[in-house]
Amino acid sequence: MTKNNLPQTDWEARLPLLRCVDCGGGLQSRSEAALSCLDCGREFSIHDGMLDVMDRLAGNNKVAADFYNGPLWPKFRFWEHFTFFVNGGKRRCRMQVIGHLGELAGTRLLEVAIGDGSNVPYVPPDCELFGVDISAVQLRDCRRGYPDRDLDLVLGEAERLPFCDDTFDNVLSFGAFNYFNDPLGSLREMARVVKPEGLIVVSDEYPSLPNRMIGHWIGLPRLDRWIMSRCMRLGPEFTEMVQRHRNLKIEPIISEVLEDWRIHSLWMKVGYCVVGRAKKSPAPCSVTAAGREKATVTSSPEES
Repeated sequence: MTKNNLPQTDWEARLPLLRCVDCGGGLQSRSEAALSCLDCGREFSIHDGMLDVMDRLAGNNKVAADFYNGPLWPKFRFWEHFTFFVNGGKRRCRMQVIGHLGELAGTRLLEVAIGDGSNVPYVPPDCELFGVDISAVQLRDCRRGYPDRDLDLVLGEAERLPFCDDTFDNVLSFGAFNYFNDPLGSLREMARVVKPEGLIVVSDEYPSLPNRMIGHWIGLPRLDRWIMSRCMRLGPEFTEMVQRHRNLKIEPIISEVLEDWRIHSLWMKVGYCVVGRAKKSPAPCSVTAAGREKATVTSSPEES
């Protein structure tokens, strides 16, 4: 325990599971406050019990980190609570996603974009839970919110996971996938670190939600931007990011990396949930970033 009476991860004991995000080399303990790469020598600090593998953020990841580290996220979260309320409550809505992972007792789970740990109560205590997020504020809240849980938390990006191949029994990502800098790259990383036959479960809102807003239908896109930025409290930068990705097509990204996958529609078709297994030798990517930006969502998954 620390002076804040919070459990701390023994990162030295986790070394066999870790690798350098730059070169893929193994890590060693440099001190109580840092690990370093055996190959390239890069150091990774440990603070507040969290391993920091973050590079300087740019693009969507910087926009998202600024939002979740700042004052707008708690104000926007009303809409998450409202969506869950009208769809049967928080537990029911979250278990519609987490339940696809099956029995988690005695397994090792990675949650990408764990945030403040809202899914932690639905993961059994004897499941070894690792979490990655780009928000230091959210990770600290996660640590404080669950002082009785052994949580291994990493400050880092979904596109550069600091874990060895085939480390986790399952991987979960809830509520961030659409706006990663590189959704395809992040999914490839999840596929790399999950064990063969392990499940990958990814859930988020439909990117096309802004197309359902009143401004879109009456030809006043600025009205939608004002509603999202000011009334819904997303702020101008996050709003612009959402608008840029409103035509993101999920299915081609998923099919590049997963096999035996299905996409389920959730919460009155506000959100989706993808469940599948990794292709451990995926073919070269045929979907470019530019292509994903220009793609349109043409299919409507069946309600699960």
